[in-house]
Amino acid sequence: MKLLRSTSDRSSITKFFSRCLAGLLFSVLLSPIHVGATEGKANGYEILLIGNSHSSRNKLPELVATLIESGLLSKTVHAQAAPGWGFLADHLGNDATLRLLESRNWTHVILQGQKYSSSGRYYYPTTAAEELIRRARSRDAVAIMFPEWPRRGNGEEGQRVHNLHLQIVAREPACVAPVGLAWQLVLQEHPSLKLHAPDGNHSNRRGALLTAYVLYEVVTGQLARELPNIPDVKVNEETQEILRNSASETIKAHSFCPDS
Repeated sequence: MKLLRSTSDRSSITKFFSRCLAGLLFSVLLSPIHVGATEGKANGYEILLIGNSHSSRNKLPELVATLIESGLLSKTVHAQAAPGWGFLADHLGNDATLRLLESRNWTHVILQGQKYSSSGRYYYPTTAAEELIRRARSRDAVAIMFPEWPRRGNGEEGQRVHNLHLQIVAREPACVAPVGLAWQLVLQEHPSLKLHAPDGNHSNRRGALLTAYVLYEVVTGQLARELPNIPDVKVNEETQEILRNSASETIKAHSFCPDS
C-alpha cells in the first residue's frame, strides 16, 4: 500500500470524496418521486368501485379487500361497489352513486365502465369519466381507471381499451390499472387457463382473482407476486402463483400512476 506523500495529497482525496457525496445527494434530491396509489393511507383503505357487473361479479370488492388484508396485516379495509350496474355516464347521473361517493372518506375510487365501441369504429364521450375523476380527487381520494379485459377470442381489445383509458388520464390525471393487459398476458402465455365465464364476457373465479391482484398492487404499491396463497379464493395454488406473477409482470411493464 502506498502512503500519501503530503498534506496536499490528503486534501485532494478529501475534496474528491466530498464532491462525489455532494453529487450523489444532489441527484437523489432531483430524482422524481413516484406517487403510487398508497400515498397518505396509513390508517387503512376505503375503496369504492363504480362501474357495471365487471366491478361486482364474483364479489370483486370483497376479493380485493381479502388480498389487502392478507398482504398488509395491520391495515383495516372496507371495499364496496356502487349500487346498480351501468356505464360511468349512467353513474354520473345516478343520485345513489353520487350520494355514496360523498358519504365516506374514500381513499380510492376505482372507475370502470367507460363506454367504448366493440368494433373500434365508433367514439363515445369520456367526459363522465373525467368528471368522476375530478370528484374523487376533490375528496382527496386516489382515482384509478379500470380498463376492462378483452372478450374471449378478441386478442386486440385489451390493448385498445387500455389505450382509451390512457387518453382519459392524459386529460384528467388518474392511475390506470392494466387489468386488460394482464388478462392478455395470461391468455397468451397460458392458453389452457380459462379466465372468462361461459358467456365469454364476464370473469370466472380465476379472471376475477387476476383482476383483484392487479387492483391490489395498484392500490397498495406492494407486489402481488409476494402475496401468500389464499385458500378462501377457491383457486388452486399453482394458478394463484401464475396469476400473481402475471399481474406484477404487467404492472412492471406499464407505468400505472402519475409521478410527482
